[in-house]
Amino acid sequence: MIRRTFCLLVLITVIDISVIYSQPVDSTSFTSNSRLSFYSFENNAEILLHVPAKLHFSHITAVLRIGSDTLAVWKGIPSKKTIRIPFTLNLVPADYEVTTEIKSPLSAGKFITTCNLTILNYKSNEVKTDRLTGGLIVNKRPFFPFGFYCYSPVHPLLPEEEVVKGFNTISPYQKILPESFYERKAYMDRCAELGMKVHYNLLSVSGGGGVNSVIEGITDSEKKQLLEYEINAFKDHPALLAWYIADEPNGYGITPDSLATIYNLIKAMDPWHPVSIVFMAPFLSSRKYANSMDIVMADPYPVPDMPVTYTGNVAGTLVQEFSGKKPVWIVPQAFGGGELWSREPTRQEIRSMTYQSVIKGASGIQYFVRQGLNLFPKSAGTWAECGMMAVEIAELTPWLLSEEETIPVRSGSENVSVRSAVHDGHLLIIAVNKTNVPVRTDFAINSSISGRAKVLFENRNVTVSSGLFADHLASFGSQAYLINIKPKRDTLFRWKDNLIKDPGFEDVSSPGVPASCYARNGGDRGATYFLDSREHFEGNHSIRLVTPKENGTIRLRFFPVKVMAGRTYYISIRAKTDPEQGLIKDTASIHPRYFEISLGGYGNRKFELSPDWQEFVTSVTIPYPEEDLQPKLNVILQMPSAGTAWFDMLQLIEAVDINKSVDPALRKPWEDLIWSR
Repeated sequence: MIRRTFCLLVLITVIDISVIYSQPVDSTSFTSNSRLSFYSFENNAEILLHVPAKLHFSHITAVLRIGSDTLAVWKGIPSKKTIRIPFTLNLVPADYEVTTEIKSPLSAGKFITTCNLTILNYKSNEVKTDRLTGGLIVNKRPFFPFGFYCYSPVHPLLPEEEVVKGFNTISPYQKILPESFYERKAYMDRCAELGMKVHYNLLSVSGGGGVNSVIEGITDSEKKQLLEYEINAFKDHPALLAWYIADEPNGYGITPDSLATIYNLIKAMDPWHPVSIVFMAPFLSSRKYANSMDIVMADPYPVPDMPVTYTGNVAGTLVQEFSGKKPVWIVPQAFGGGELWSREPTRQEIRSMTYQSVIKGASGIQYFVRQGLNLFPKSAGTWAECGMMAVEIAELTPWLLSEEETIPVRSGSENVSVRSAVHDGHLLIIAVNKTNVPVRTDFAINSSISGRAKVLFENRNVTVSSGLFADHLASFGSQAYLINIKPKRDTLFRWKDNLIKDPGFEDVSSPGVPASCYARNGGDRGATYFLDSREHFEGNHSIRLVTPKENGTIRLRFFPVKVMAGRTYYISIRAKTDPEQGLIKDTASIHPRYFEISLGGYGNRKFELSPDWQEFVTSVTIPYPEEDLQPKLNVILQMPSAGTAWFDMLQLIEAVDINKSVDPALRKPWEDLIWSR
């Protein structure tokens, strides 16, 4: 049974901006916080100083201190509401109070704000919140959670059914009881094998709310004991993402003070993972619970009685409220047909609600609710649309969580929401149609850019002229455009006459999956092979292979090439692993990660992976066949060892071409390199 209460419309108060600017600036006008929720392996840190509107365009001086020691000094005109003040980390693990002293010629005296700076010992499964971007840092990489709620007991096939679609997060409703402990451990272990993360539900022993979360007949003391046992049991688990402690506390009358007590208990036991709470309307009541959470979540469910813009408006309101302080995640509606909701969202509506949330700044998506194969949502097509968006958002993650200054973009239609972001020399523009009619709109970039914009996920281009271009958006449809605004000079050495098609895996005609290959399953249905825009040796993508269990690998057969009998061919590939990902860590030589590569069935070679990008080279000689044929063969890649690895820059050349494939000045060292392998 669905637990949600009916969401009320948010009342937005119109504020007289002139009143804000006429108010004097005082010490409470400035606030500050560390950029990351804590620091561990980093060498540098940042304090975010939030500046009152009156001083956005005034020269200020900010001095950061711990005690009498100066950390950093910042001078200049902010021109925005948040200043990033960097400094070098040379502190031992502890909690520090950072005092920021601010002076401005517009105001007499000085202003002071303080914040906490937490430094912890590094833990392989740690999860940080990035208060600047709103994202998470997981396994030392930016992470955009895109997942769903589900019910308990978790079906043993559910995680693998969903991870292959692109979902990376799961959050089961559950009662924290001793008799079901091994059920919970089973899905946690399986998610760790698959590379999924778990937004861990503690509702029955923490703040309450949610589906079937009440445990009858136990005291508060017994609840606390169960809570502490559960945290100790899973705080070091590789699948753990965050602790979920309360569901709609503002609707159930759960007080901020009671949740602050739970929050402080959890953080004392496990400061390495964030704590989340989900809120119902009125969503801004979440401000009262600010000291009880690290992640703010909201669950607006408008379909069919309210416009789908309700979801985007809620996301925008919360992002504005918590910008620079706490990430905001949205729980889009993926159910309907009972209680107060007479039908489910259509696949178009769920796309619009999701992209509206992301465009307004939400940095996590967790659908309510998934029960396979066709129970919640009933429409397989609607859930397939959610899976499509999972791989789209994964592709866009480096931009959505970018710290770079963007170039503003405007839409010519009030029915189209738009957001821009810059990452690594590329401008991303994402747009969504908020109405159930097709829209043609003009886009205006605040720059005189001309050229072509790649329409991601549609395999086409549009022309950009002096910062202007136009396109059509389907009813409730979304589009993503990518413009190369700063071409990079490629200094990488490549083999001439490479026979491999799409050697850098840059063809994203279908989001998330490599183009020029076939895939075969080696025994584990949860093994995956996705393009990863966060990790690459060259270009903008690599292929990420996840092998859940030993010898359960995906086997990739790349586009066939013509080979000659009796000839020798050289294969080169760049690869790396993360020894800390997976259920079983790679500890020294106990559980080494390795991959295998071959040409057809010939010359199979095994290589051991390391945490850094390395080039691996091997040679294959094709035997003479019984008949004089010129066969076509495939380079075959697989990773039999359990774990995660990335692969990039696949090359294949014929050995007889080595002299003409390499610049003469480089030929001798290149020959030495090949033959030394």
